[in-house]
Amino acid sequence: MAVFSSDAHATARAFDPSRLSMARELAGLRGRELADAVGLAPAAVSRYELGQLHPDPCTLARCADHLGVRVGFFAQGRPHLRLDTAHAHFRSLHATTAAQRAQALAHVELLWELTTALDEVAGLPAADLSCQHDGPERAAHAVRRAWGVETGPVPHLVRAVEARGVVVSRLPAAVGANVGVFSCALPDRPVIVLTEREDPLRQRFSVAHELGHLLLHPDAAPGSREHESAADAFAAEFLTPAEEIAGTFPLRADLDAVKELADAYGISVTALAARARGLGLMTDAAHRRLLTELAKRGWRAAEPVRGEYPGEQPNLLCRAMVLAEEHGVDVPALAVRLRVDIATLRGLTGFTERHESTPRTLRLV
Repeated sequence: MAVFSSDAHATARAFDPSRLSMARELAGLRGRELADAVGLAPAAVSRYELGQLHPDPCTLARCADHLGVRVGFFAQGRPHLRLDTAHAHFRSLHATTAAQRAQALAHVELLWELTTALDEVAGLPAADLSCQHDGPERAAHAVRRAWGVETGPVPHLVRAVEARGVVVSRLPAAVGANVGVFSCALPDRPVIVLTEREDPLRQRFSVAHELGHLLLHPDAAPGSREHESAADAFAAEFLTPAEEIAGTFPLRADLDAVKELADAYGISVTALAARARGLGLMTDAAHRRLLTELAKRGWRAAEPVRGEYPGEQPNLLCRAMVLAEEHGVDVPALAVRLRVDIATLRGLTGFTERHESTPRTLRLV
């Protein structure tokens, strides 16, 4: 990346230590690792981030080049959101390291800056997740009524939450494999962060689970069993209302019949079987037999996805970037505004060259 010395000198004079921390976390590096990569003493990066030392322009330029940001990223003066673990609905604190969670949260911090910029140019849908509720099951029914889905499967859940102002993004595969799906209630709008490797059926349940957190738990309690149980209960009732499943679940509960019903509602056989067992529609023995047959077919690891649900991908940010370009703010201009390189911006949004050729008739609805 080309770096102009004037930018580096100006940034050195207005250096923001927290911006270096954010860029390092976004890259998934520890302080010592960044120091080694750019030829610094082991403790130098930590002292920069604590404000105990002031980096010179050359050091800032090397850090920017290695971290995939522009040197101006480290300067003061731009809105900056800083998050910690307590702000996110992480499902478990035992399965991840503090560094992995910090990397995921840095992704959300940069996402907040991007959505702020896009909102100014393209106008994102207003955040609207308000509903009256008394417990997860009633909340699920309230949302269904508000969304006009009184009965039957919830169509395209990702698009449905995006239409209500929720930003849905994906973590890079190397990060998401450990962190898993999570959500944050940011100051202006909620965010749900997916992973690259989650299959479409599991993803639908995960999105419903995080929607439950955003509705039921304004104060995050990462790893809370009570919160996780409530979010699961919301997701189960939201995607598969008990009354409907009780009236349609096959009496013999053979795998093909259960798979047909699971496909109709866009959930996995495992999830539907657990739902049926919880509702008393399957005995423990029938449940075990079903899971044994599932394993024999190789579906425990890779269940086939049928019907209309394989294409549920986040699209709000891509559409917003197309509209921003229509208003004269293209991808390079957004990258300059955020002080990141174009590859980082594309990774944040999933925006590719294919989207740049999308017809300009798109609207955010």
